Amino acid sequence: MEITTSWEHSLNIAGLEKGIERSILGYAGESLVIGRALVCGYNLFFKAWRDSKYDAVLDHDGVLYRIEIKQSRSGKQISVTGGGRSGAQISRTAVSREKVVSTEDCDFLIGVHSLSGRCWVIPTEVIEIFSRNSISIGALEDFDEAWGIFTNAPAILGENKLRTRLRNLSLVELVQVANTLGISSPPADSHTFDIRGRIEIPKVEDRYAFAIWASLARQGKI
Repeated sequence: MEITTSWEHSLNIAGLEKGIERSILGYAGESLVIGRALVCGYNLFFKAWRDSKYDAVLDHDGVLYRIEIKQSRSGKQISVTGGGRSGAQISRTAVSREKVVSTEDCDFLIGVHSLSGRCWVIPTEVIEIFSRNSISIGALEDFDEAWGIFTNAPAILGENKLRTRLRNLSLVELVQVANTLGISSPPADSHTFDIRGRIEIPKVEDRYAFAIWASLARQGKI
């Protein structure tokens, strides 16, 4: 018997009201990420309050990482914003507080396709570099199922481990880390993710930071 990885056919077979479907998918995505982390052997401490600044804390070897979880129904792109509308429950004219997730909010964003369980483990600094409200799945290929980044990358990044903010390093320091990973020349000024477009990365320091994170994520794929 072949095991399928698509649950599209099972979406809301219980017949819940369509209005709550998006909320249900959000909770389902969070539960899927918890399960995947547990399968990998990580401890994942989950939020006690729905509107917490981040969704979970992942513990590996006594080091804690703040985790934001974003689900995708389509599996084509992942929203990387948080906040929403203040008072949105009672007024659609309320001022939006939505903003792109930053390293002040969390250390990693884990995107999950709620209809297959597939995950993308994305350093939040990469989201800051891309500076977009949503990111194409094609742009996140390096981070596809990169759960091993929590165990593999600390040896490269040193004592601060994965909580290091690479963009705070000097260009000389970034080049040293890049050379350790076999990145011997300045990365291109854009990240091509499919035949339709690309993400421009103007600053050379940001290009090195992205190349380092992408390399660490590829090494951490499971």
